[in-house]
Amino acid sequence: MASGGTDRRRSNGRRERSAYTRLKKQNVEPVEIEYVAVPRNLKGHVIGKGGCVIKEIIKSSGASISSGKDDEWFTVSGKEEQRTCAKRLILGKVQEIQRRMQEGAPPGELVDVPSKYKGLVMGTGGDNLRKISTQTGAKVTRKDGEVYVVSGTEEQRQQAKMHINIIIAAARLRGVESEFNKVCCYIDGWNLPEDCFLKLEQAVKEDRMVLPGTYHCVQYRLKPVEDYGRQDSCCSTHDPSYLPKLIDDALESLRKIKDEMKTNEFLKLDMWCHFGTAIIRGPDEEEAAEREWTIDEATKRFQSSGEEDYWRTAFNQGVNLDEKILEGNACKKTPEDFIARHDLTFLTPDGHEIRCKVWVARKNVEKQLEDAEVPFGDVKNILEEIHFEDESTKKRCRGWLVLPSRRYLQADILFPGCEFDCRLTIRGRTDSAFNTDYVPKEDARHALSRYLSELTLMDEHGFEICLPQMDIPNGFHLIHKRCSRRSLYEFNDGFAVILSKESSWRSDVTTEESRESTDLHLHCKEWDKLLRTGDWEPDIIAGKIPEFFKFVKSVQDFVLLEIRRTSEK
Repeated sequence: MASGGTDRRRSNGRRERSAYTRLKKQNVEPVEIEYVAVPRNLKGHVIGKGGCVIKEIIKSSGASISSGKDDEWFTVSGKEEQRTCAKRLILGKVQEIQRRMQEGAPPGELVDVPSKYKGLVMGTGGDNLRKISTQTGAKVTRKDGEVYVVSGTEEQRQQAKMHINIIIAAARLRGVESEFNKVCCYIDGWNLPEDCFLKLEQAVKEDRMVLPGTYHCVQYRLKPVEDYGRQDSCCSTHDPSYLPKLIDDALESLRKIKDEMKTNEFLKLDMWCHFGTAIIRGPDEEEAAEREWTIDEATKRFQSSGEEDYWRTAFNQGVNLDEKILEGNACKKTPEDFIARHDLTFLTPDGHEIRCKVWVARKNVEKQLEDAEVPFGDVKNILEEIHFEDESTKKRCRGWLVLPSRRYLQADILFPGCEFDCRLTIRGRTDSAFNTDYVPKEDARHALSRYLSELTLMDEHGFEICLPQMDIPNGFHLIHKRCSRRSLYEFNDGFAVILSKESSWRSDVTTEESRESTDLHLHCKEWDKLLRTGDWEPDIIAGKIPEFFKFVKSVQDFVLLEIRRTSEK
């Protein structure tokens, strides 16, 4: 034993002198190197699946850490405080593993959950894990602050891990520590008489949404207690009471973002409104059946007090209307070189969302595809461009891997008694996604990019695309896909509407849905120009909100009339 220990120390000494000599020859200031002994049977636990644990230690300590396959130690280099931190973290992990071994074998398959998301994944008292177990059929539990899949078929286990990754991906995008993620809800009595009472009605099948953790949860729509009949015009002649609060919320968000932009020169913004159906979740069936509310009382139920359950909204975007109605009300329609956009959303093995955007050009486009302008400045947060292998696809398609945009303000505005509601959004964007703090690993990006390079255009159908025949990379899941045919309509006074005829499919662990809809994005062209350049002031942007919402109401009015006339035929 003594001889073996002496040999290892001699070997370590030779490595250290050799490293020092190489650095001196390269005229590089040498750094101190230390060795942290770790039993060989424990090294894999310290490294973690795919290197996740050791990478986190490297990131936290700032030290460089390496180890050979047969070594019984880790080589740690860096400044003294970095080495000290790395050694403490490595030895702490070893002690944690040894303690578990003394207590008995792990209860099941360990699921790698980053520390800052463990509370979200587990829920209060492990409540979220119990819901995941119920929904997937796999038993998921916690022990010593870790998450384990204990039992279930292979498919059930995969569904459970996928559900956990969906929660992590949403939290990364939302930014669990972000002070900018502001969500608010208002109620507009646009077409209701004064002193109107409201009630909750269960959402009909076509309005229900696939939402994480709510498969068995009742979803509601807010309705007036009485039927006040249908009017030929529903436009309000007075400003809605919620607008001052909305302006204050927008100002607060814009000022915080403007301060952040002083240190993040890459951040730009989009700000728009679109129509859809606000789904309410949170009320129990007894509360929904027995209560009636005024607008003020119902509005308070959307505010989180920290002491009681509150209502939450999810937004099902899209309305059902004929595109010709915009042609009859807009001042012009802008032609584009591209005729359709495909969006594919993938979940990575380590809980990130990556999106693929593929634009399809007209058959008779007369310019080189690289010179054709992508509509509406739509490609943002770019990770890399996808280079298609199929020659016919190359001629008409351009594709990119991008990250979803982080929302800074989300304001849902409910119109009880109307067929649809609206949502105002302020969303961050960059030219390159590498400046964000939720970028997935490089090998995951490249694996997905290689897979999607085999994507092909089904030319006989005009603009449809076909996913590769090869299997999707291991651990990746396609959770959403959408095809949009988009048109830009410009109105007087500097406003515009982007109309998208959409077909979409969404999967969430055990449930999936397909739907056809028409999405209307309402834009203020002054906002678009200023927010994308960064040359704007919060008060100027927020000051335009009342004028913008007059435009929103005017579009809402003729769209609603069209829907009602169509339904009466």
